[in-house]
Amino acid sequence: MGKIVIVGCNKGGAGKTTTAINLSVALALKGQDVCLLDADPQRSASRWYAEREAADLNPKITLIEKRDNISSTLRTLGEKFDYVVVDVAGRNSRELITGATVADLIIAPHQCSQLDLDTLGELQEQVIRVRDLNPGLQAYAYHSMASTNPSVRDTERSEFLEFVSEFPEIKPLDAVGFYRKAYKDSIPSGKSVLEGDNAQAASEINDLMKEICRGA
Repeated sequence: MGKIVIVGCNKGGAGKTTTAINLSVALALKGQDVCLLDADPQRSASRWYAEREAADLNPKITLIEKRDNISSTLRTLGEKFDYVVVDVAGRNSRELITGATVADLIIAPHQCSQLDLDTLGELQEQVIRVRDLNPGLQAYAYHSMASTNPSVRDTERSEFLEFVSEFPEIKPLDAVGFYRKAYKDSIPSGKSVLEGDNAQAASEINDLMKEICRGA
């Protein structure tokens, strides 16, 4: 059975789709058979994938779109692929909840902002309830769009970790995604930052991928 990873949270604009597509390519580059499930009505991942297909880029990944109750679809895909990465909407959605009932991991991207981090309480309550059906579900907070400014970088990270510590059901990932133009620039061409020339962004995604592969 493959590993099912939901990239989702209850706040938009945190780099959710960017994280999902880059993680998918990173896993595929390591020889994993990857399915990216676009469960977000905005279809951002699907548009990115269309550009990737048009450019005939390698490695190949599979993309499937599914809305509403996605649990059955995820079970089926988990039997066929090494990894299923799920991109859900940035809100409390039916896709997030139904997907979580069969997922191994939830990766919740959050900026270090009060508006973002305030939604962790809601996510923790969701995780607690879903574990009645899926006791093995793990939830992780991914510090996304972090500042690259050396004067605030360490302070921001400390604040992020301190806030996440208030929610014991959600663990912080060691990997951090910084706010870099390379992430935005890669999307219109259907690429990941691993296929660009920004070594720092590529290293960040590889760190995330390695952490996911070893079970976070």
